[in-house]
Amino acid sequence: MRGSRNWIAGAVLLAVIALGAAAPGLHARPAGGRFNLPFDARWGKSVLPTGEYSFSVEHVSLDGAIFIAQGPLTIAVVHAQGFNDHENKSEKPELVCLRHDGKVTIRALRLPNVGTYYFALPKDMQSLVAQKSQSVETVTVEVRSE
Repeated sequence: MRGSRNWIAGAVLLAVIALGAAAPGLHARPAGGRFNLPFDARWGKSVLPTGEYSFSVEHVSLDGAIFIAQGPLTIAVVHAQGFNDHENKSEKPELVCLRHDGKVTIRALRLPNVGTYYFALPKDMQSLVAQKSQSVETVTVEVRSE
């Protein structure tokens, strides 16, 4: 009797270990990517000048930090104000930018098969969003998976 319980407990433990090892591969998510900003843009509390950047997502959730680098240097870390994993059907990865009075703010990062991260707007743009007096631009993002 004792031998069969030990065997069952061992089999369950092996199944749990195997499932845990396989789970990260079952849902391969983009770990990051790169993009080319054709204009200066505010992203969170950081201002990114025109140029090429790479990014990496720490966790695919609202709690995850997004690290933004230019070359080998991390120049900003942004945290999403909101995350919607139901908006993961986007065909192409992109940054959604709002432009008003010559200023551009990154509002969202859309990642197919992951979801959409939403970022806080500066106070001077929050009232403008309600009035819809800004233009929307998108920047294509090249995604890489690990």
